[in-house]
Amino acid sequence: MTRWLLLVVGAAALLAACLRMDENPTALRRGFGTGAGHASGSAPTTILPPLLPSDVGTVLLNPAAAHEELCTADMDHPNFPDDADTITKVFCQDKKPGGVMPTPKGLADLLKLLGLDFKDPNGKNGEGGNPAFAILGHSSALTARKVTTITPTAFIFTPPPADGSPITTAFIVVGFDPGEQFVEVASYDPTGKSVNFYAVFFDQACNATPGGCTTTDLLTPKLVTGWNNVRIYEDTTALGNTILDCHVCHQANNAADPILRMQEIAPPFTHWFSANTDGGRALLGDFHAAHGTNEDYGGIPAAMLDQSDPSKLAALVKQAGFGMQPNAFASAAIEAELKSSAPGQPLVNIPMGQSPTWKKLYDDAASGLFIAAPYHDVKVTDPTKLAVMTTAYQKWLTGAAPEVPELRDIFLDDGLRDMGFAPKLGLDGRGLIVQMCQECHHSKLDMMVTREKFLVDQLDQMSREEKNIAIDRLNTPITNRLAMPPALFRTITDDERQLMIETLKK
Repeated sequence: MTRWLLLVVGAAALLAACLRMDENPTALRRGFGTGAGHASGSAPTTILPPLLPSDVGTVLLNPAAAHEELCTADMDHPNFPDDADTITKVFCQDKKPGGVMPTPKGLADLLKLLGLDFKDPNGKNGEGGNPAFAILGHSSALTARKVTTITPTAFIFTPPPADGSPITTAFIVVGFDPGEQFVEVASYDPTGKSVNFYAVFFDQACNATPGGCTTTDLLTPKLVTGWNNVRIYEDTTALGNTILDCHVCHQANNAADPILRMQEIAPPFTHWFSANTDGGRALLGDFHAAHGTNEDYGGIPAAMLDQSDPSKLAALVKQAGFGMQPNAFASAAIEAELKSSAPGQPLVNIPMGQSPTWKKLYDDAASGLFIAAPYHDVKVTDPTKLAVMTTAYQKWLTGAAPEVPELRDIFLDDGLRDMGFAPKLGLDGRGLIVQMCQECHHSKLDMMVTREKFLVDQLDQMSREEKNIAIDRLNTPITNRLAMPPALFRTITDDERQLMIETLKK
């Protein structure tokens, strides 16, 4: 039973492996941000779409082999699978006499199997048998460039003990993003005393159609039903050597144990939906403008959405033993500085706010010490783009339009550098390689994956052959799974790419 698969908890881990970009990009567009520049500069001249290459899973095991890997007992679990973590226990019941592997047909089925179903859709968050939940409007996680107030991340999880006591029993966290045919899961194994990470992939009927799945299939409630070919992947060497690797954020030091990540772990939880904070109410307002008040979201009943409570997730993370977060986001100090510099914050995010406290977090991340820091302002969206896509979704919701467009392209372009999605303005080639690459290519990560032949923190000792491979990958089309930096996480301009190449030629 090899362990730990893909999840990012909270405004966590930007899985931004480095190097590689399309030599002749076909999907570039001009940035047209409407805000003033901040510490790291204004909008990139060109912005790549946040593409997840279609061939990203070609190196993974087939579903049957992945299931066998998941359900292979080890010496640490004498009563396997019943003494394993929740997801293994549930999906490996076929390894017991008379047992059957479940086949969930949608998100509601999966949540019920994992004990996270909402038993009272008009009840309370984390009470009366309901799971706890929190909704995130900006992330530095796997799908960060696709998470906004219209398409936020929903986290559904086991309620932490109300008395604040340490968690010693099984708990589980599910992360859902619209637009992607997988959910991320963190599951605590009380026998092994470890948090294990998983990605639960699924297909829909649209996968088998000539045109494939549309934005309407993927960005509306259609995504949470009609699942088939459900398969669960552990973080094996094959997965760890793709852009879906979770070591980068959850085990940045391979000599230490994996951790849950929630960078915004302290009030007022800047980018989290909450009826209890100014920023949280602003984000809820933008969400409801598009979705109304009657649409369930991410498995959460519509009547409960305004009860989103990041303090419950923070309590879970702390009580599980992960209260000390690397490069934690100091929400209170940052928001106070923002309001002082731009009184319209958080409702109005143009002009962008200024925060010396945030600038220190950003600079430490840009220098390769930590994963990317969340954005300084509460809102990450361009108000004009947001208004357009809000209207578009409302038209679909009311039946006035048959399809929805790509709703997620609503970021404030002038903020992309500060969000960590593009590099700091004015860096030389080495600085670009450090910010864009070192997060996933350094000597403290798992040295068993071939990606770690390219170590940015040992750039001067790198062989000519390895540098040439890096140059080739910088010139690889972004539709290829080997393209670096993956467009799913980063966008760089042609000039920035050329600076990186020139440095690697030395």
